[in-house]
Amino acid sequence: MGSATTSPAVTAVRDLLRSAAARGASDVHLEPSEGGIRVVIRQDGVLVPVELLPVELGPRIVGRLKALADLLAYRTDVPQEGRIPADRSGAGVECRVATFPTLLGERVAIRLDVPEAGPGRIADLGLPPGVEGSLIRALERPEGVILLTGPSGSGKTTTLYAGLRHVVEQPLGRSVLTIEDPIERRIEGVSQTQIQPAQGFTYAKALRSLLRQDPDVILVGEIRDAETAQITLEAGLTGHLVATTIHAGTGPQVFTRLLEMGVEPFVLTSAVRGVLAQRLLRRSDGEGGYEGRVLVAEWLPMGTHLRRAILDRSDTDAVADAARTDGGQGLQDAAARLVESGQTTAEEVQRVLGS
Repeated sequence: MGSATTSPAVTAVRDLLRSAAARGASDVHLEPSEGGIRVVIRQDGVLVPVELLPVELGPRIVGRLKALADLLAYRTDVPQEGRIPADRSGAGVECRVATFPTLLGERVAIRLDVPEAGPGRIADLGLPPGVEGSLIRALERPEGVILLTGPSGSGKTTTLYAGLRHVVEQPLGRSVLTIEDPIERRIEGVSQTQIQPAQGFTYAKALRSLLRQDPDVILVGEIRDAETAQITLEAGLTGHLVATTIHAGTGPQVFTRLLEMGVEPFVLTSAVRGVLAQRLLRRSDGEGGYEGRVLVAEWLPMGTHLRRAILDRSDTDAVADAARTDGGQGLQDAAARLVESGQTTAEEVQRVLGS
């Protein structure tokens, strides 16, 4: 039997992560099946089958990943989450590992955090000029809440970090602090904190304490519950600029979801400066294929008609109509313009946004 450094599992994990990183994959899935372990990567937002590993190698690969991520190897009956530092992955990238028990063995999802020199600038995001200008104006306000929404992998964190970089580079002398899960990138000039839910250090608890640190600008990684929503919006009402994310299908659905969380309508209309909804579409290469991705985004300003719809607790369709009346641009309209300019295709828009 070979040493730990040359075992088949060690070699397989190293080669798997190196290959995924070289291909620019954001995620790797290991899916147990009766015929073997299916390896699938997510590349430019699309799942791509890679290979089928021998079924007997599955438990050893999972065990190796658990060892690297400091997880409990003997617990195969419960989900676990951990991180593999870049210097231990063998691929030069930090990885987030999540295991999940299934009928045929443990399924593993690996998120590759490709290192970057630092957060990009807002101008590098590819936002439409009107949306970019609205976001910058909101970031330069002294108070209020900016909400970002979109599914996992839609670039929300990249946009948030670009926004923070813009704030830090302004000659306003503002104190900037973050609460994140996880901290994905170091930002010079910003005090960053990672929550630890297992130890009771949740977003809500961290935010309450952070407000006593005399912040001017706060990044809250995500609104996950009613308590965090309430504290975040109240912070925006009391002289702080807050940028955060929330999962919702569209920009208008952000408001209906917050109302369902118990946030009072007048708090929403007073605190929120705007909502940025975004997705990533595969970029057309002009030869019938795709290469890279392009951002499609909508900005919903808090205008007169949107404010009235929220105060009336209107449904999502009515909120969307009000937002359009106030000048908001829907994701479908923004995507249609990208198709017209040849940057993506109607098929790609259908895949990501539906009809």
